[in-house]
Amino acid sequence: MKNSASISIKGCDSDLLFEWLDYDGDDCFNDFHIVLSVGNELRRFDFGPCAVRGLKKFAQFFKGKLETVSSGFRFPDIRNCELIRVADGFQLQVRFEANDFSEQIHISEPAINIEDEFLKEYYGDL
Repeated sequence: MKNSASISIKGCDSDLLFEWLDYDGDDCFNDFHIVLSVGNELRRFDFGPCAVRGLKKFAQFFKGKLETVSSGFRFPDIRNCELIRVADGFQLQVRFEANDFSEQIHISEPAINIEDEFLKEYYGDL
């Protein structure tokens, strides 16, 4: 079985890469992060371990089955990310509680690529 998964989003002004890495063989990835690319600038938001069901929820959102999706983490502090569908794409809200960090990212006219080999092996047909 493959031990990673990703979803890449190409927007008008920025790109996002959602990555789940190092599957533990049971029900969790040891690393989940989001990479934001704007021009030549890259920013990475680390969330830590993530259950496989988190990947499934994000995939369902990007396939148009959900209007919103959110996930919370405790690595090394309380961290949250939320996606909301809007008229021309979606908005990603990232919050890290320890340093009171919050950022909202708007992605318009997104082209979505879901690398779903892992999900098909884990769940069968979604």
